[in-house]
Amino acid sequence: MPSGARNLSATVEATVTSKGQVTLPKELRNRLGIQRGSKIRFSISDGVPVTVEPVLHDLEDLWKMADEGARPQRVMSFEEMNAAKSRREW
Repeated sequence: MPSGARNLSATVEATVTSKGQVTLPKELRNRLGIQRGSKIRFSISDGVPVTVEPVLHDLEDLWKMADEGARPQRVMSFEEMNAAKSRREW
């Protein structure tokens, strides 16, 4: 590994409570940018490890931004829009 390069690989563990709750370890929260009130998504596919990612935008966020008209608080990228649209549950 080059001098000064960071190892981005890590393994973290957490314990499931009797209510099925898990406290996300601080290192995981920091790496994913998860804060109090953040939503996270678990993606599950057969034969593939479960992935965890922060939910950045919901479809409702797109409508809210559109309703703000010409003065949005923040401009959403096409990638973010497509990701939000793909999360819509029919």
